[in-house]
Amino acid sequence: MAALFRELGFQHVVVQEDLDQAAMLRALRDFEREAERADWAVVYFAGHGVEINGTNHLIPVDAHLRSDRDVPDEAVPLNRVLARIEGARRLRLVLVDACRDNPFRLRMQRVATRSISRGLAPSDDAQLVAGTMVAFAARAGQLAEDGTGENSAFVHALTRRMREPNVEISLMFRRVRDDVLTATARRQEPFIYASLPGEEIFLRRQ
Repeated sequence: MAALFRELGFQHVVVQEDLDQAAMLRALRDFEREAERADWAVVYFAGHGVEINGTNHLIPVDAHLRSDRDVPDEAVPLNRVLARIEGARRLRLVLVDACRDNPFRLRMQRVATRSISRGLAPSDDAQLVAGTMVAFAARAGQLAEDGTGENSAFVHALTRRMREPNVEISLMFRRVRDDVLTATARRQEPFIYASLPGEEIFLRRQ
């Protein structure tokens, strides 16, 4: 994905792997400063996610999550990611390839008033800043398949469709959705929610 973003002309591309919670938060804080100087800001996350009572969280490598009460202390809420890229002037795009099975779900103790999902919710729909799009690899209640090759079905579709010139971003993501549905025999359907302006947005123009 990093190579793809460089190919598309993004000037500041940072790759972070296997981050603990402190490193994830620090990386987001550093990226916030870059986003404030940019027209577009994009975050791509691949890993595990968990939804507790409608709020999505990304799970760092040092999380143990013995109880749902541990999630706010050990994970990173998706709305924290969205807040860190609000400063970008035109487009804020978050790609979440994290709707895989929650590896902690079976062992987590649950508070009676809370619900624990096996993956991520469709959105925590914190009021999106205009010009923001969030794309999940799978719809609520589905698991994102890893695929048979190096990349997941979602990433394979992204790398194919994002390279196509002169395709407006909303149409591009609809094509990504269709590609993933076909590749997974309709077992997985990407879900997108957005608050985009009236102007057309193109990731690649020729």
